[in-house]
Amino acid sequence: MKTVNNTLGKLTFLVILLLVLLISNGGYTMFFAPWISITMLLYAVRQLSVIKGFLLACVLLVIATLFQNSEILPFPFLMYALIMAPYGLIAAIPYLIDLLFSKNRNTFLHTLIFPTALVLIEYVSSLFLPYGSWGHIAYTQQSQNVLLQSVSVFGMGYITFLIGWFASIINWILIRELQWVKVKKGILIYSVTIGLTLGYGSYRLLFQKSNAETIRIASISAIDNLRIYDNDFYGLNLEGGKEKFKKQALDLNQNLLDRSLKEAKAGAKIVFWAEGNALVLKEDENKLYESASLMAKENEIYLGAAVAVIDPTNDKPLENKFVLFDPNGKKTIDYWKVIPVPGGEAAMSNIKGSTIQTSKTPYGIIGSVICFDMDFPEYLKQAKGTDIMLVPSNDWKGIDPIHTNMAKFRAIEQGFNLVRQTSFGLSAGFNYTGKTLSEMDHFTDNSKILITQLPTKGTTTVYSLVGDIFIYYCLLMFIVVVIRLKKLPTAKRKEKS
Repeated sequence: MKTVNNTLGKLTFLVILLLVLLISNGGYTMFFAPWISITMLLYAVRQLSVIKGFLLACVLLVIATLFQNSEILPFPFLMYALIMAPYGLIAAIPYLIDLLFSKNRNTFLHTLIFPTALVLIEYVSSLFLPYGSWGHIAYTQQSQNVLLQSVSVFGMGYITFLIGWFASIINWILIRELQWVKVKKGILIYSVTIGLTLGYGSYRLLFQKSNAETIRIASISAIDNLRIYDNDFYGLNLEGGKEKFKKQALDLNQNLLDRSLKEAKAGAKIVFWAEGNALVLKEDENKLYESASLMAKENEIYLGAAVAVIDPTNDKPLENKFVLFDPNGKKTIDYWKVIPVPGGEAAMSNIKGSTIQTSKTPYGIIGSVICFDMDFPEYLKQAKGTDIMLVPSNDWKGIDPIHTNMAKFRAIEQGFNLVRQTSFGLSAGFNYTGKTLSEMDHFTDNSKILITQLPTKGTTTVYSLVGDIFIYYCLLMFIVVVIRLKKLPTAKRKEKS
């Protein structure tokens, strides 16, 4: 009977663990879930041998990853599984590393092994995997704005570290059999760390918020019934397709210009369009720019044309651009999307240049990147010193509003204010603390226009100056801890805390 109860208890634990894992990231995230699931999974794998523990972590994390992202990637299941399963396997590596240092678990020093490994594996995978920072643990905390302010100092890896360290310390407390005398110093150290983190976050939100003048920005998405959908390459491959495309494109682009004019007359000083919402053949590209330039000049506004330029003569026919015209009608930014989404977009995208362009204006320094570019913190380091970031974007239902919420992390990291205008998703304006200033849901808003009163002055963050120094600190800490643990006398391993 005892054996049956023990088996039932283990199965119950695993079922609860799996359920919490399912809501620990991706499309179904609850902010508290990763704190619990990572703690429980670390406990579970430690009850097994190295191989069995690692396999358990692999199985559970692959299942969780496939569930978490099931609505995000609209691919057939086999293709989807082949893409996402490796992410689950990579997520299991920190648990393997922890298992390899099992002899020293009763020391407080050992609690640093797992969180530093978690940070390092996550960082390396974000650098080399094609989807950048997607799936980063820090994104699960997007609703916790006080905690998020730490990103302005140490980057997203610091939040990962705090969650991983929490899991490690809870397991250490269990090993020490909940004896207060043996664990109070460790609890105090973690509590002080969390307290300082939240204290800084509260201070930044209360006393470092922007008090700069604001500027009215109108960001516009195309009206759905005017869109030219990708039916046999926008119909260009069909008989008479080129003439039909030209007429449809003229109507679409003129509507964007007309609505831009209306917003300029309503007081907007910056107007821009969502990603690729203007469509034009390469041969007609300059005509569109001439119209945009003239409008910017006549209305004394900054007009940002987000344009999908189609060049049927090129093997990679798509030029995904953002072109900004100043109040003199001069082109001040001519940016090509640098990082297209893997798959269909990447296959057809002609990429030119690899740097973020900025324009100095009376309203601060304006910069721009396009949609998926924002998912790569390493690339966004070039935006240091930018005051206003304009981000034309295009999503789909499965990543709404995840993708927009990810963008505000770049604002906190680099200290700029941003507007992300998103077709088929959530458009939003954020200041450099991540505070939401405006929102517009593409699926419920008929106007498809977002109005944002955005501060004209950004801020200099510690992270924008020192970059990923915390990641290097974690690497150094991991090495030092491993060396120290190996040098501990055997007699002291059971008592040292």
